[in-house]
Parts: sequence; C-alpha cells; structure tokens
Amino acid sequence: MSGLADLLVILSLTGAVLSLWLGALAALRLRSGLDILHAVSFSNAVAGACISLAAFCADGPSPRSFKVLAMMLLLVLAGAALSHATGRALLIREGRDA
Repeated sequence: MSGLADLLVILSLTGAVLSLWLGALAALRLRSGLDILHAVSFSNAVAGACISLAAFCADGPSPRSFKVLAMMLLLVLAGAALSHATGRALLIREGRDA
C-alpha cells in the first residue's frame, strides 16, 4: 500500500472508533430511551461506513472489500430494522400511539 492509502485507512478506522465512543458517551448521558436509541443507531451507521471505506482503501476493489461492504450493509439494514422495532416498543410502553 502507498502512504496515502495507509493514511486513509488509519483515518477511517479512527473515525469508526470515535463515532463508537461518541455513541457510547451519548447513550450514557441521554435520558430518554428514544434518544439513546438514536445515538446507538448513529454509531452503527457511521462506524459501518468508515470500516467499509477502510477496507476499500486497504485492498482496492477486491472480493474481500466487497464482502466487507456487503456485511456492513447487512448490519446497517438489520440495525435499522431493530431500531425501528425497539422504537415502536418504547412508544407502546410509554402509552403513546406507535
């Protein structure tokens, strides 16, 4: 890998770690269940994008990087579905219409 590719990998993985720490700190600080859910969903989406970018910077368009992209898309879609279901359950528990 070239120096620029190494730098992009390091920056994108740093971005993934920072977004996860930000989501964890937000989950500790926020009070409402829906707010906490929003912080966790943000971390899932941003970290997935950063890790996929790191894979493409490290390997280029290779079968391994496309597998990482497919896995991250699957995890983001599953996370969105789980966040939606959890949000509905929180609203129902609070007595509001979902």
